[in-house]
Amino acid sequence: MRSMPLRRAWIYVGIACLILVVHQAFYYRDLGVDAVDDAYISFRYAHNLVTGNGLVFNPGERVEGYTNFLWTIMLALFMRLGMDPSPVAIVLGVVFSTATLWLVYLFSKVASLKSPAVPVIATVCLALDGSFALWAVSGMETSMFAFLVLAALTSYVWEWEEGKPGLLSGALIALAAMTRPEGVLVLVVLVIHQAVARLVVKRQLISAADIARVGVFLAVYLPYFLWRYYYYGFLLPNTFYAKVTVRDSVAQHTRGLRHVAAFGKLHLGWLGPLLILVPVLKRRFSFWLTGLLAVVLAYVAYIVYVGGDWSVGRFFVPILPLAYILVAAGLVEAYESLREWVGRLTRSRTVLTFLKYAALVCLTLGCMALVTSSSLHGEHELFVTRFQAARATHARVAMGKWLRENVPADTFIGVDAAGQIPYYAGLTTLDMFGVNDVHTAHLQVDDMGQGLPGHEKFDFDYIMWRGPDLIIASAAFLEGSDIYQRVEVPWTDDPWLYDFLFVYRHKGWSGWR
Repeated sequence: MRSMPLRRAWIYVGIACLILVVHQAFYYRDLGVDAVDDAYISFRYAHNLVTGNGLVFNPGERVEGYTNFLWTIMLALFMRLGMDPSPVAIVLGVVFSTATLWLVYLFSKVASLKSPAVPVIATVCLALDGSFALWAVSGMETSMFAFLVLAALTSYVWEWEEGKPGLLSGALIALAAMTRPEGVLVLVVLVIHQAVARLVVKRQLISAADIARVGVFLAVYLPYFLWRYYYYGFLLPNTFYAKVTVRDSVAQHTRGLRHVAAFGKLHLGWLGPLLILVPVLKRRFSFWLTGLLAVVLAYVAYIVYVGGDWSVGRFFVPILPLAYILVAAGLVEAYESLREWVGRLTRSRTVLTFLKYAALVCLTLGCMALVTSSSLHGEHELFVTRFQAARATHARVAMGKWLRENVPADTFIGVDAAGQIPYYAGLTTLDMFGVNDVHTAHLQVDDMGQGLPGHEKFDFDYIMWRGPDLIIASAAFLEGSDIYQRVEVPWTDDPWLYDFLFVYRHKGWSGWR
């Protein structure tokens, strides 16, 4: 095996980190220099925990409207120290994402990859990927989960290669599962993969090492699971019920397939599977390759099942490091195969040198195409620009702060975006799309899967029955209502922001300060 000198490896990883940080700064500016709205849902749960109200969205209502327990608890610790959660969450996202680049190199060492080019290509591609950069500065748990998944897989491969018990991988998978529920999927895939690998290589179905992995996972994860089931009363988070259906889900799966296809198109997806297949076609199977491939395929199948996401690539970020390792390995394998073939035709060093530099030129052009497609034409155009991320951030923050200063503390509001407005307003809030509302989340929707993911369950009659004092929405959906009237209130003096939100007042409420 040709190993990469440590100093040179750190130079390459350092360059990739620098590329990633510059890429993240680009998105940080265009997001409105703040975390995205969804991140503020976790901030509100953390705030209520710190202030003694429990891990809840509204005091007195036990609804699990978050799916990132460990991330929320970590933010609560910083908030307990008096720190603003938004910059803390963004900094943590940058730290976890850059640490993931280092893990890619570490994985290549643990897996004994024969070419030092594999981690270099993988880290550079990962740093250039628009989805990986954007969601690192979103204020959400995405980068932390991606880090833990790759850390778990790295320890999993190391335990296999060294014959060690699965203690470390079991603990890391448990931490991943406490950060995102999909961590349980990773455990299931690795248990199956381990069993198949043992049958093929050692003619053994299970070993004490495998039992240790599951045992450690259960020791860490099971107490947490039992607590959350007791605390919230449901096996799955409320967000799952709000966004996913298990009945008549064909439309949901179809939308998921479209989402995967759209993501692939924006990430040169036509090339990735071909490169991944190169080692497979050459029958160079390995424990690490099949393990990564199993997790990636299972995760993509899960994305299809739940119907995708409203964002471009948030759901894919946890498997991007794995995918780029596989792609880089396939690319190197393809180059070496081509070099061997050319070497059989000619021994000219000039030709072989030309081939080497031609490959570098193609790789550079490929990297440029990746950042253009996944970032400029992908996340930036479709999320930052079309979703008007900066405008939404400034408008919702301004509205929340204005409500805190200008309406009574017992005011009940309804919102269609349950992050920044409720967090800054500090008021009891009805989440009209059900992420933080049990009734709406458990609705049966006949055309589930045909609308925007996470925005399909909406009970107008229920909202009218609950009767929020104020409803703040980004659409004028209550014009002509007998119960609500639109009001013009001076929550901002910026016309660009003012036109983004509509404020409706219940006709029976007159609680202005």
